[in-house]
Amino acid sequence: CNFIVQLFPIPRSLPTARNFISTPSAVTMTDAAASSSRRRMEAVRRHLLPRPPPVLSLNQLSAPEAGQIPVIIGGMVLDIHAKPSVPPHPGTTVPGMVKYIGGGVARNIAECMAKLGTQPLMISVIGDDMAGDFLLKYWRLAGLCTDGILQVPDVTTPVVSNVFDGNGELFAGVASVQAVETFLTPSWIYQFYRRISTAPLLMLDANLSPESLQAACKNNLHFPE
Repeated sequence: CNFIVQLFPIPRSLPTARNFISTPSAVTMTDAAASSSRRRMEAVRRHLLPRPPPVLSLNQLSAPEAGQIPVIIGGMVLDIHAKPSVPPHPGTTVPGMVKYIGGGVARNIAECMAKLGTQPLMISVIGDDMAGDFLLKYWRLAGLCTDGILQVPDVTTPVVSNVFDGNGELFAGVASVQAVETFLTPSWIYQFYRRISTAPLLMLDANLSPESLQAACKNNLHFPE
């Protein structure tokens, strides 16, 4: 049999890799592969290296939660309200209703602030007795801070007993609040110097002793003794 052989001219140089990737489509494919490789390496790096701590920003509305909270210094009092159901008669006992209510100007203001959404620090003193336990339990059940409430053994908790007439008007009252003046001392107030000095609001009960009033004001002005 016969074979036909056709000869072709041999080019002087063969095409190189550079010649093959010079087209736009080839360049695009190469860049995509490199980008995919970089993404995989970055994913491995993030997985192996420890994460940096998050950058936190303080919400201005939450500043009181960061420690700057209102401070209320004053008395926590157990109010006993007695209201007769018939006109009272001197020297006799009449039927009626008796209620135990948390009282004291400073305590009342702190509770109202809490109901409005603020968590104040109440600095006060109570006795280790039934009245003191009643006030402390109520404060805890309300979810309020008790750090500033000093409970002193063998001390009578401030109590005010009020008797009302049939129309709900005050008929007579007796107040026993010596514990506030005697045991709410400058030394106890100084325990909370940092909180007082940064408080956006400081309210003082005027029933405090002059020394305690002065201590609270000095703390708020950043001049502790």
